[in-house]
Amino acid sequence: MALARAGAASSTPRSVTILGSTGSVGCSTVDLLRRDPDSYDVEAITAFSNVALLAQQARELRAQMAVIGDPALYQPLREALAGTNIAAAAGPDALIEAAARPSDWVMPSSGPPALRPRWPRRGAAPSSPWPTRSA
Repeated sequence: MALARAGAASSTPRSVTILGSTGSVGCSTVDLLRRDPDSYDVEAITAFSNVALLAQQARELRAQMAVIGDPALYQPLREALAGTNIAAAAGPDALIEAAARPSDWVMPSSGPPALRPRWPRRGAAPSSPWPTRSA
């Protein structure tokens, strides 16, 4: 019996949010999505301070939203995404908003511990197809 790839089991792309896309776990997730781009729609992608890599990943994965954690880096992110339809945002509240957007999968990596207590408490936590590290 042949096994279907995770995204290929359905003709409808799965929506994905990647929190911390520029770290090692996030880059591995981005690499997996690159291998089968038609099977995934990236709802949101976030990083704390690496604007160049975040913008590159957002463009490549055709993300709906890119969020940089450091509010001082909003303008450089906006400029890096100029000419695209990718929404740019910055700061802790924007990170929370990105995490709360509707998605089939949310891939969290270890993020700033200060944000954990502010995680939205609306219903069940988003599903994650991969195990995550505990704080």
